[in-house]
Parts: sequence; structure tokens; C-alpha cells
Amino acid sequence: MIKKILKVLNVLIFVIPILLIAGLYIISPIINDRVARMTAEDIIELPLPENTELVESKSEAGKLAGNGNGMQYFGAILIKSGSSLDELSEYYGASVLAPYHIPTRCTKA
Repeated sequence: MIKKILKVLNVLIFVIPILLIAGLYIISPIINDRVARMTAEDIIELPLPENTELVESKSEAGKLAGNGNGMQYFGAILIKSGSSLDELSEYYGASVLAPYHIPTRCTKA
């Protein structure tokens, strides 16, 4: 009886903490990738102007810039449009992007 109790204690003391620590290395990347995907999905939900189509979307989680131990999330869309850059900048002005807290900076390719 005492040997069975010692076996159970051995499992509780040594095996479970090891499994919990190892589990963090599996679960953390899954959660971070999900948050990055949700960031891209929020951008995909933005309304598109006329004569504009969504070409591709991308999401990434990781240490994307700088140094330190922070996690960064990246979400982006590539659009093809018949509108000029100025028209797109005007369309995606503060009123459209305000609920999403996305900066209104467009760049030429």
C-alpha cells in the first residue's frame, strides 16, 4: 500500500510539472498564431472600395522587430485596385479605420 502511495506521489511531484512545462512549448505558439490570424481577419473585414479586390492576406506572430522578449503580431492584406493611392488613402481615412485602431499610412509599392 505504501509503495502505491509513493508511486502516485512520484508521478505528482516529478512527471506532472514536466508535462506542464513541456505543454507550454506546444500551447504558446498555437495561441500566438491564433491571435495573429485574428489580427489579419480584422483587417480582412474592412470594407473595400469599388474596383478593389482582396488578393492575399498574411499573419505572423513572433519577434518581428527590435530586441527584447516581447511578442508581436502582424496582419496585412494585399489589395488590387483601380483607384489611385490618394483615393485609397482618402477612402481609408480616419472614419473607416477608427473602430479598428489602424494607422492611416499607405505607401507606394
